[in-house]
This record gives sequence, C-alpha cells and structure tokens, in this order.
Amino acid sequence: MNSKFIFIFSFVLIFCALFAVVKNVNTRAEIKAKKEMQIQAKEKKEIKYVLWRSKREFTRGEIIPINGLERVILPEAEANTLGVNNDVELDLVNDSRANHLIAKGEYVFPEMFTVPDQPGYLDLLASEGMILYPLPISTINLINNYIRPGDMIDIVSVSSPLTNLADTGARITQFQGVKARTIKRGVRVLAFEQKPVDPKEQGTQSGNSLSPRVSASGNSKTTVVIEIEPDFVSRLSLAQRTMHLEIYRSQSKGEIPPANMSDVIENYQGIRELRGAETQTTNVEVY
Repeated sequence: MNSKFIFIFSFVLIFCALFAVVKNVNTRAEIKAKKEMQIQAKEKKEIKYVLWRSKREFTRGEIIPINGLERVILPEAEANTLGVNNDVELDLVNDSRANHLIAKGEYVFPEMFTVPDQPGYLDLLASEGMILYPLPISTINLINNYIRPGDMIDIVSVSSPLTNLADTGARITQFQGVKARTIKRGVRVLAFEQKPVDPKEQGTQSGNSLSPRVSASGNSKTTVVIEIEPDFVSRLSLAQRTMHLEIYRSQSKGEIPPANMSDVIENYQGIRELRGAETQTTNVEVY
C-alpha cells in the first residue's frame, strides 16, 4: 500500500514539475514574441527621409556628376536637425555646377547647384578675375558644332584703314593697308549659339559630313560668350566695331600667322596714278 502511494505521489510531483517547465517556456516565448511585435510596430511608425551626401570635395563652378554623391537614409529626428522634413530630390542634369565649395561628406541640397539656362550659370564658368564678353563673330568660316563650350580659340581680325569691315555688307574697294592677324590667343569659350543646319543644305551630304554654318540660319553672324582679361575689353570692343572677326580653335603647336595683301596677290603694289601734284592708289573693287 505504501509503495502504491509513493508511486502515485511521485507521478503527481513529476507531472507538476513538467507542467511548470512547459508553462515557463511558453511564457518566455510569449514575452519574446510580444517584444518583437512591439519593436516591429515601433520601426513601422518611425519615419525616415532620403538625403544626399558628397563623396569628395567640389569647388565652385565644378560639374557635379551623380556618381559623385551618395544616397543616405536618416531617421526623422536626425533629418529634422538638418532642416529636412521630406525626401531630398536633386534632379541633377548634365553640366549641373556647384554654386560654392562643397566639402567631402557634406549633405547637399538642390539650391547648392545651378543648371544651364538658369540665372548665374555663366558666372560659375568664368575664371576668377576674368570678364564675360558676348562677341558677335562672322559665320563664314565656322563649321557646325566644331567649336564648343570649354574649347580654347584664337580671334582673327581682317582690318582696313579705309573701310569699316565690321559691317557684314562691307566691300573692300581699297586694298591699301588691308591685313589679317590674330588679335588674341587662347581664349576660353563659355557658351556658343548653336543653330541647326538647314535640311536642304544636307540634301546631298552623308550624315557624317561637315556642315558649314554660314548657310545654317541665313545669318552672317553668331554670338559666342568668351572670358577675357579686363585690360583687353576696350581693345576687343573697338575691334568688334571696326573689323571683320572670325574664331578658330587654338593650336598648341603654333599660332595663325598674319597676312597682308601682298601675301595673297603676288607682286601687289597697287596701281599708282599721277594727277597733278597728287599721287593716288586705285584698286579694283572686290565683292
């Protein structure tokens, strides 16, 4: 009898112990699951914003490539300290430039950049101490898309002491003193007025042919924005109003040499007429 009682009592104790163990395990599992749910709920409620940060330093006027920036996600509280309450969208385009020095690791915003056609864009292109100058030049010897912003050019003038050649309709009737020379080398182009070539002009040309711009728009002049030193402004302004001006790509190996009429007309000396006590030089009119 005692042995049966002991067996039953032992069985009850073991059952109670197992029940307690199972209950404890279940309780811990429920607590853990509840904590995980609370953490997930908290994460779902937390708002985060997308920002952009520079990977390296950018100087004023430097082009900002999209691969020069990195995408960063910040919690709402941290983003708010930077004055951000929504995602930052940069919308960078080709040739977007920095308005000022941007340090490496600095957060960037749309107002830090200027894109082409926005006010102040050309100011970012000009070098320190230089002046922007809109120069109307002849299109007679230009090739479509051959000279582009950023290229270095030489400015060539054709001048005459007797005729103002700045007028596109001017005709040289006196050869005396007519000469061509380079008045400025190594000038940087900042912007260029590009006009499409007339389809009729390309009728017999292949797609890879070069197209002179003289017939592209019917105009004999186009405008190129250049940067020059302040002390050259007055000279260029005077040349613009008295001479025929053309531009050519600068060559590192040499410059365009000057030329006089005797260089293109062999033995040119003019026809001298003696009328009384006066001597005159007469030339055939050139159109």
